[in-house]
Amino acid sequence: MFIRLVALLLTMTCATVSAQESFTRTATPWPDVPPPPRAQVQWVSDDMRVNGVPMKVQAFQSRASKDEVVAFYMAHWRIAANAVPDPAKPPASVTAHGPDTLVARAHGPYYSLVKVRSASDGGSEGTISTSLLLGVEPRIDASGIPAPRSATPVNVVESIDNGKRNKQVMLVSREPLDSIASYYQTQLAASGWSLLQEQNASAKGSQGPAIVRMYGRDKQQLDVAMGVDVERRLTIVTVNLVKF
Repeated sequence: MFIRLVALLLTMTCATVSAQESFTRTATPWPDVPPPPRAQVQWVSDDMRVNGVPMKVQAFQSRASKDEVVAFYMAHWRIAANAVPDPAKPPASVTAHGPDTLVARAHGPYYSLVKVRSASDGGSEGTISTSLLLGVEPRIDASGIPAPRSATPVNVVESIDNGKRNKQVMLVSREPLDSIASYYQTQLAASGWSLLQEQNASAKGSQGPAIVRMYGRDKQQLDVAMGVDVERRLTIVTVNLVKF
């Protein structure tokens, strides 16, 4: 339930902002990773930074099977590296991770990763990501995002898409949901934010309750999704800031 509400939060964020400095503009050209065969591909973001690491990410759905997609990238990177087939030194690493298969290759300062899993129609689906790792220090910078003292930031995603710049921070807290919701209601109102929209979900089975709110202030939008992880007894908060 909470995941669906976070997805709703993201669709609610539709504001645009002026273009700012790119996360992925570098002197060294980014490697070109082709789409898998018989696939539909769309950008998640071609200009983002995850925990301080510049990154480009695409999602795909393919009529080719998972094994075909893995074989395609192994062959592509073998040709790109001008490598003679050598089982002891493959052009990319292949790792099983639950239902996913990960195909990864380092090229210079960049690291490309294809994550693919089988789809219900016999095809496959997954993501294609490339990160700039050399000379980059990963960091979790939650500055500019309101958060209670009890909350710990665990993931920060910044993106620039079609002139829109977002900063999204995920936090975890041992405080109950009501306490976290009260903090945002009080603190944001005191800081001049106006509540524009709110949706609530009651607990069902093992799923905890969740709240999604949209706030506005001047030329800014702040979306807050709060939910309960019943198993780990945590309140999970996702805050997304957009500046017009």
